Amino acid sequence: NALKVGDLELDTVSFSVRRGKMPIELTQTEFSLLEYLMRNYGRVLSKTNIINHVWDFDADILPNTVEAYVGYLRNKIDKPFPDKPALIHTVRGFGYKIEAAK
Repeated sequence: NALKVGDLELDTVSFSVRRGKMPIELTQTEFSLLEYLMRNYGRVLSKTNIINHVWDFDADILPNTVEAYVGYLRNKIDKPFPDKPALIHTVRGFGYKIEAAK
């Protein structure tokens, strides 16, 4: 039911997200994107792969939309916690991954 990356926890039953003790409010799409990244911990996911798994198959989603939603997640998950390591990473030319500092 719960996915965990570092101090970030996502509960797929209650649809709640928290980093440390701080709850984080996400939209349905943001939640789906974060869940997909967390289920694929450490793997680089292309924008096309993300589109195919997060949005409806008949949705007309552009790669820029993925960039925007990754930005939304970073603003909620990484930026409010400057004393903690970033979890969402861009792999230039390939896509995105979520990974805790080693």
